[in-house]
Amino acid sequence: MKRCQLSVSVILLGMIWTVLVMLPSSLHAQNEPRHVLLLNSYHQRMTWVKNLTRAVENVLEPEKNNLILHIENMDAKMVFSREYFVAYKKLLAERYKGISFSVIISSDNYAFDFLRFHRDDLWPDIPVVFCGVADIEPYMLKAVSSFTGIEEAPSPRTTVEQILRNHPNIKKIFVINDHLKTGNSWRRYILKELMDLESRVIIEHNIKEPIDRLHQRLLSLGEDTAILLGVYFSDSEGQLLTFEKAGDLLTEGLSIPVYCLLAFNLRKGVIGGDVISGYFQGESAAKMAKRILAGTDVNSIPVIRAGANKFMFRYPELQRWNIAEDSLPKGSIILERPVSFFTVYRKYIIIVGIIIGVLFLIVLLQMMHIARRRIVEKELRKSRRQFSVLLKNMPGMAYRSVFGSNWLMRFVSDGSKELVGYSPEELLKDEGVSFSSLIVNEDRENARKTIDEQLEHSDNFSIEYRLQSSSGKVRNVLERGRYVKESEEEPVVEGFITDVTNLKNTQAELAALNQELEDRVQRRTAELETSLTNLRTAHKQLIEAEKLASLGGLVAGIAHEINTPLGIGLTSTTYLQERLATLENEYKAGSFKRSTLEKFMQVADEGLAAAVTNLSRAASLVQNFKQVAVDQTSEVLREVTLYEYLGKVLASLRPRWKHSSHTIELHAEEEAKETIVKTYPGVIMQIMSNLINNSLIHGFEEMENGVVKILLSRTNGDICIDYQDNGKGMTPEQKQRIFEPFFTTKMGSGGSGLGMHIVWNLVTRKLGGVIECHSEVGQGAKFIITFPISSGSETEG
Repeated sequence: MKRCQLSVSVILLGMIWTVLVMLPSSLHAQNEPRHVLLLNSYHQRMTWVKNLTRAVENVLEPEKNNLILHIENMDAKMVFSREYFVAYKKLLAERYKGISFSVIISSDNYAFDFLRFHRDDLWPDIPVVFCGVADIEPYMLKAVSSFTGIEEAPSPRTTVEQILRNHPNIKKIFVINDHLKTGNSWRRYILKELMDLESRVIIEHNIKEPIDRLHQRLLSLGEDTAILLGVYFSDSEGQLLTFEKAGDLLTEGLSIPVYCLLAFNLRKGVIGGDVISGYFQGESAAKMAKRILAGTDVNSIPVIRAGANKFMFRYPELQRWNIAEDSLPKGSIILERPVSFFTVYRKYIIIVGIIIGVLFLIVLLQMMHIARRRIVEKELRKSRRQFSVLLKNMPGMAYRSVFGSNWLMRFVSDGSKELVGYSPEELLKDEGVSFSSLIVNEDRENARKTIDEQLEHSDNFSIEYRLQSSSGKVRNVLERGRYVKESEEEPVVEGFITDVTNLKNTQAELAALNQELEDRVQRRTAELETSLTNLRTAHKQLIEAEKLASLGGLVAGIAHEINTPLGIGLTSTTYLQERLATLENEYKAGSFKRSTLEKFMQVADEGLAAAVTNLSRAASLVQNFKQVAVDQTSEVLREVTLYEYLGKVLASLRPRWKHSSHTIELHAEEEAKETIVKTYPGVIMQIMSNLINNSLIHGFEEMENGVVKILLSRTNGDICIDYQDNGKGMTPEQKQRIFEPFFTTKMGSGGSGLGMHIVWNLVTRKLGGVIECHSEVGQGAKFIITFPISSGSETEG
């Protein structure tokens, strides 16, 4: 059986090993590497090409990213002919037959031009990222697609500005370029870039001459001149120079500062500058290629026109010219900095430091361990003393008994003397007193059973029972314990037994007291409910009184208003009655004349017209008042044209402001003017009466020509009353408390503080709407009341 199990285990291990070995290869097969082509214009021995290629490899990390980087060097400076490029095209087509490139990186103009003319024949539509290309004209990129990259543009302006910062005494910049195609292009570009610096410094360019004569000229330049070295590969005699040879010949023996625009000219005698570097060009192009490999569309990546230049300086020349590093542009690269002792032996110093640190750490840990152990021992001794003192002074008995026995004690604290009247020795002796015998007979069996039941579900238990002391006194005790299983010892139960007799008595007293408190609370609650009912009744009576007072004021105003037309009518009829009596006397006396009759008829016509007009006005006032008064007292739900009804309300309330300089205007939007509302008209009357009173008494206090504007409008299924006055307005505190009952600024001057509370109550509970208050000091008050066009029964708040 064991041999069979072993065979199965071996087979399983073999299967796991096979999966682990085969899985990476299968994954690799599923994830085929992608191909990238780097096409350099020059040969691989040039420093520019070496640096550019190294940058591309550093950024793309072919092995890490599953890429195959193919590198081609055209060597176009050494071999340049149409036949060569035709043959080179055939060579690339044959060499990379069957290979699909994901992206092509080209360096310098020759490779850029080669791909412009032949990319679509060799690798159609493959994205191209170029770098090191100078003098890019718009037409070059118009004729091709999927091309982007970095233009090689020197940075003469930033370099000259840095020269002037490093050497404040410089008055002239002598610029050196050869007179080949690239050199002439650079000369024009540098002239354009430095044009606006001519007010600060003189710009002079070298003429076409042999290099030895140019060198003699440089030696004759004054101390206020600095040299800016551009591109120089050939002199006037056609002599081709490497950048190493050109740099050595031009800078040898010079006592004036020399700066450059190409990184490969950073040699002895050259301080530095904002240079074009093959590495930086390759780095920028590779980052673009990496974006394309990640899925970015090549046409969405713009061509970088500013170049990929960085400030680089040589440390020996900085020291020679006393140029502080902190005066250089941020991020500048310092070359040929002296190597320190630490840099040379850094690896060994770090290893020795680590060893010393580990040894020191070990010693420190040992010392900490010893110190901690001493502290722990000290704390342990202190804890034992405290535990001993605690056990002696605790009002109870700590114990340890054998698990499963009938309270067979292995340890008892000194608290047993006070608890049961026996010493620990008496409870521990074999012939002594058994603790279980001290438990009241009625509680013993139940206590044992309860402990066993609790320990079946947990390691802890808690139980109350009664103990009888040596004096015969019975006490209530609380025992709390836990099961402890110690290795190589018998299982025990440890715990503490506390006298809770006083606690039990206190609990009984508290229960009686709680019952008494509950009875008191019930009685007090009944009293409060009665008081609340009385308060609600009083509140309702106050509101009714306020409404009746408002109605009384309305009646008084209407009575005064009716007196005028009634008086005019009475005067007219009385006068007519007197004239009629005079006419009758003349008729009886026989002195009646035609002219007297005609005069009487004229007076009668005028008097009756005045009487009819004023009596009609009185009848109209009575009719309006009758409807409004009935609505205010009955609060019957009915349909009214709200705009017309508000007109009647204002006519009834007119006596309140008739003899003042204040005016009230009623307006309505076209849609709202004919709107019929099913509501409580008396409530509308009460609301408008209280709002107008609020404006007249509070808003227009101590001011003339107050104006109240009431605008009626509709919003969906609601009607809106916009009430606004131009009074003195309210403070934020007044606005916040405006609807509170009994809040008034006229306390002691006749104000009840219920007017606006009644308004809020009627709007929210009776009309089922909302009211908003907007006011600022000196800006008047505005109340916006919105309620349904068709109200139901009264809404309970």
